[in-house]
Amino acid sequence: MIPPLNPNSTTGNRVYTFLYNSTVDVVLQNANALSANVSEIHPWHLHGHDFWVLGYGEGKFTGGHKDEARLNLENPPLRNTVPVFPYGWTALRFVANNPGVWAFHCHIEPHLHMGMGVVFAEAVNLVGKVPDDTLMCGLTAKPRKD
Repeated sequence: MIPPLNPNSTTGNRVYTFLYNSTVDVVLQNANALSANVSEIHPWHLHGHDFWVLGYGEGKFTGGHKDEARLNLENPPLRNTVPVFPYGWTALRFVANNPGVWAFHCHIEPHLHMGMGVVFAEAVNLVGKVPDDTLMCGLTAKPRKD
């Protein structure tokens, strides 16, 4: 029941903080899974935003002329979920204009639990006080005493 060590991983708090209204470019790179010569498709989803899918490619994204030529900067499709193909990359862009803390993760749930997710925080100071009953839902909510 103990998963093998993943040599492709790093550790950290996985919280990325962005300035309000900044343009954020993200390149998702897909490599080996936990086994050699195995790579899977990963549907990545961003909460709180839609993003432009600038392009896809095979192999490692280097940011060089070959990769830049594949980017669609004129009329990219707008999405909130995008696939990252085996041994490939996907480039996307969004504007950090929705104050809050937003999950960005692989939409295959076990992958999220294995660490394929990060948090994007932007303009958290603009959120203000979160109402006490925000996280209450259905039977878990306590009745209000008005």
